[in-house]
Amino acid sequence: MRIVEIFGSIEGEGIRSGKLATFIRTAGCNCRCSYCDTKYSFDVSDYPDMSIDDIMKKVVNESRGK
Repeated sequence: MRIVEIFGSIEGEGIRSGKLATFIRTAGCNCRCSYCDTKYSFDVSDYPDMSIDDIMKKVVNESRGK
């Protein structure tokens, strides 16, 4: 799976608004929504291919502040 970034932030939408969250931004979306704020992620060749295990390790580290 091509991953653009994994980062911690505060949820800004929905019932979890205001809560801490870890976001996993994937590459290669082909929807091309007019309101998209991550157009830089369209080209999958710009980002690493990560296994689910690697993604989970980064998520755990992010949640621990590492």
